[in-house]
Amino acid sequence: MRKLGVLVCFGIMMVVAVATVSAQDVGLGVGAGMTLPTRESGAQEWDAAFNWGFYVNIPLLATFHLSPSAELYKLDGAYATDIALAFKFMVPLNNLAVYAGFVPGLTASGTTTNAHVGVLGGLSFDLVSNLGAFAQLKYKNLFADERNVRVFHLNGGVLFTF
Repeated sequence: MRKLGVLVCFGIMMVVAVATVSAQDVGLGVGAGMTLPTRESGAQEWDAAFNWGFYVNIPLLATFHLSPSAELYKLDGAYATDIALAFKFMVPLNNLAVYAGFVPGLTASGTTTNAHVGVLGGLSFDLVSNLGAFAQLKYKNLFADERNVRVFHLNGGVLFTF
């Protein structure tokens, strides 16, 4: 009986928390930047490449957002695509939000698809009514067969809120 009471209380808190998030907080971000992959092959090698992509910002709570994303860039001379789902923990301030999060996903490059996991941090701020800007740094480890590839993504762009 006690477990049922705890579950009911938790359910009510979740419904209230989700109900307080307005639909205007949902957004679409489009950005570009630089990708810096590095390999551990004795000496560190850096191979900078242009990247671009988009993400959807879905607030579940004011301080927790889900963010599916897609990014395109070059890795080892071939085009790579990242599909990921970020779990972002937000610190909302007046017109600024600072966030950090965890981001698992898949990277397709050439004829292979590998899992990756990483962390990210960034900030977003309002420019005008439903248009904002963001800057983000993401670090991920790509689980490739014979090599260890670590990738830094530095992106900035605009965020359209609905």
